[in-house]
Amino acid sequence: MSADTLDDTAELCLIRSAGELFHLVRDGVLITDVTPRIIAVNSAFTRITGYAECDVKGLNPNFLKSGRHAPDFYRRLWQKLIEDGHWHGEIWNRRKNGEEYLALLTIRAIRNAQGEGFGYLGVFGDQSQAKREQELEAAKHAAEDAARAKAQFLANMSHEIRTPLTAIIGFAETMIDSRQTLAERAQAVDIIIHNGRHLQSLLNDILDFSKIQAKRIEVEDLETSLPDLLAGVVEVARAQAEEKKLEFGVHFMPPLPLTIHTDPTRARQILMNLLNNAIKFTDTGAVRLIVSFSPEQEQLHVAVQDTGCGIEESQLMSLFEPFAQEDRSISRRFGGTGLGLSISKELAENLGGGIRVTSFAGIGSVFVAMLATGRVAAADLSWDIRAFNQSSQVSPVRTVRPPTLSGRILVVDDNRANQELISLYLRRCGLAAEIAGNGQEAVEMAQQSVFDLVLMDMRMPVMGGLDATEILRLTGFSQPIVALSANIDRPDIEAALAAGCDAYLPKPIHLDTFYQMLARYLPNGETNRMTPGLIDCRVGEDPELERLRAEFLAELPVKMAKLRTAFAAGDQETLRSQAHQIKGVGANFGMPELTRLAGAMEFQLLRGDLGEVACLLDDMERSWQSSL
Repeated sequence: MSADTLDDTAELCLIRSAGELFHLVRDGVLITDVTPRIIAVNSAFTRITGYAECDVKGLNPNFLKSGRHAPDFYRRLWQKLIEDGHWHGEIWNRRKNGEEYLALLTIRAIRNAQGEGFGYLGVFGDQSQAKREQELEAAKHAAEDAARAKAQFLANMSHEIRTPLTAIIGFAETMIDSRQTLAERAQAVDIIIHNGRHLQSLLNDILDFSKIQAKRIEVEDLETSLPDLLAGVVEVARAQAEEKKLEFGVHFMPPLPLTIHTDPTRARQILMNLLNNAIKFTDTGAVRLIVSFSPEQEQLHVAVQDTGCGIEESQLMSLFEPFAQEDRSISRRFGGTGLGLSISKELAENLGGGIRVTSFAGIGSVFVAMLATGRVAAADLSWDIRAFNQSSQVSPVRTVRPPTLSGRILVVDDNRANQELISLYLRRCGLAAEIAGNGQEAVEMAQQSVFDLVLMDMRMPVMGGLDATEILRLTGFSQPIVALSANIDRPDIEAALAAGCDAYLPKPIHLDTFYQMLARYLPNGETNRMTPGLIDCRVGEDPELERLRAEFLAELPVKMAKLRTAFAAGDQETLRSQAHQIKGVGANFGMPELTRLAGAMEFQLLRGDLGEVACLLDDMERSWQSSL
């Protein structure tokens, strides 16, 4: 067989094989003329697109367009195809059933022996499944990363919450010990308050974050004194910096507005978070607060600069992500939720601004909070830094000493601890307090007795505070009603005021605010009311007092015997009575230790700790013997 014959046979085989392969390949294939109109499609084209050859023959392939690509995409595709004779890339098309799919498409121009084009060959594979698998894999990794971050966050939170709780419970238990000195007890109280406030801060972070996630965070737009806002923040931060022996500087860059429109509570929260972080992560050097104003942008810029540990550039992108701290060792060393910056960024954006950061590891960081101020008139701008400094040196007034008031108060709360705590605060003001365990009891008591003020919890069984307030107002109760609630969202406050409450105080109760509220609604009491205390006189210098002391000492053996007999019989009433009598007069006769022990016994009897009472009896006996 000649060579020409072999070539002809090979060409014939290739043509027939191509025809077979055209329908055997798994990729979709379509052939068009130069117009372009479809001449032929293979069975894979039908499988992928849903269109049979009879549906599409003679049509322009543009019926496959999904609408995802702009016209410029197709213009560039055709330009490359004309210039280079081929195009390759990903393209979104649409099946017959309307479903979109991603195709990896190759188009080649078909040319004759003279290089003239007379059609196009398109080959494509369905990438939808692969794309979905990639997206699922990416989503899986993202979910795993989020789960790990949340697991780490929960582990951190467990530690962060348990640490102050351990201190609170531990030092509260030490206060039960009757041998604890007054100084030790005062230290324990300080530690309990400090850790309680820290725990409250942690819970506030978690609650704020949950509101942000649920898109329930709300901000107000209030006229706010900028000097007053900065004064409160600076005062707290300066005290924290001094405690760590850091230099703390405040720099005002004129002009600055005296008044801005913002949410002062949220603005203060943002600035305190940035300052707290700067002080926390700075061991030596300085922290500076730099305040400036951009009239063009109507934004306040507050920069917090520190000479702390700084942040690696690779960590800056994730710095504002929830649960993120730039290094786990940071969390172990400094504590915290890892939510503060995320919350601050969201709040700043809700206040019409944002937060940006510049940082260098080992050198320090600068965080800039940008807050919208609203329109500021030229007359409200201060160019005199000395005057602005003076106007910002505002010290908040704290009324921690209870005022002397008169009146009868109805405390409505279902929590016994709250009942006792609020009643204690009221008694310190000289007020009489009565308790109602729910709204229904409050309505009945207010209809039967006269009260000068009602302190109303909002969430209670049987009848809540809102319903009780509405009924009291409908039945003619005209005295002030003040809502006390742990819910501090604006809708809750508005609902309470709409129901008839005169004011709304959040829990936990801040004493200064609480006392100021009482002073606003109640008249002053007797100004000469004596504060309970010990009589300041010296035994031995007053014959009459010495005689009384001798009589007291003579009676002590009888009283001690009664105490022993009552203890053996389990007669707690007599024990309390005798201990109370000794406590009331012991110090007046130069026996303060006996008074302290008798008071401790009364306290332990109230608690029901009879084991401690036995020890106190022995201590009182020794104290009495030593005074003879």
